[in-house]
Amino acid sequence: MMKFFAVLSLLFFSGKTIAWGPTGHRVVGLIAEKSLTPGVRQKVARILGGHSLSRASNWPDEIKSEPGTYGHTFNWHYTDWKDQDQAHDEGNSSGRLIGAINEQLAVLKDAKSTQEKKAFALKFLVHLVGDLHQPLHVGNGLDRGGNTCKVQFHGQPTNLHALWDEGLIDFTKLSFTELADFVSRGHAPEDVAAWKKGDPVSWARESKELRSEVYPLDVIQSKTPGERKYCLASGTLASDDTPKLAYEYSYKFMPVIERRLYQAGLRLGALLNETVK
Repeated sequence: MMKFFAVLSLLFFSGKTIAWGPTGHRVVGLIAEKSLTPGVRQKVARILGGHSLSRASNWPDEIKSEPGTYGHTFNWHYTDWKDQDQAHDEGNSSGRLIGAINEQLAVLKDAKSTQEKKAFALKFLVHLVGDLHQPLHVGNGLDRGGNTCKVQFHGQPTNLHALWDEGLIDFTKLSFTELADFVSRGHAPEDVAAWKKGDPVSWARESKELRSEVYPLDVIQSKTPGERKYCLASGTLASDDTPKLAYEYSYKFMPVIERRLYQAGLRLGALLNETVK
């Protein structure tokens, strides 16, 4: 029983371990799969035992139910990049998101890797590239990726991390196939070509730059410069003092989420076309 509640605690209160939610991750997997060359698509399906990238995309979150076996992967889902730091140094972060992505790519490139190791690496890669594009998974090192930031969304209490993981996406009431179709349309060819470039560090920098925009204004101001009162991990905060978010916030940030989901899928597909041989 104690182990059961420990697992629940990891799942529900570790705000840096889950990103986009099932729908968002499936969107990334589906977009990536559609961008694969025919040969790579066949090899990917073979590695995954006939399953799709969209189905495999949530496996790294599902295995959190087995902390004894997979606990070492829990800090792969995020990294910290403080506002004041120009360069990223994962040695100063409790999370290993960028390092974990590079490690999975190395396994897929290695001709000596077993089928089992390749399947593990591929399932994680599709998930982690999605995580990298959620701005709060490149955290500021202060508020557990927005998990301690108490907000309301259409009158319901939540936190900023959960809102970006699932709340804003789920509010659209779209299936992952509908959302993938919607976010894939209307992009200029030159933008698509530019988005395919870069590497995990440059994509993380994009998330860091976006991150500063997603925090709503304080209802009550803190006396400490740069501190957000509604993000304090300790103490209580009256519901009237939490930011109240609704249609305006969705209208402003759903286009950002849609672009990040599309970029993640596009870039994942490009990585796989280069890596899976």
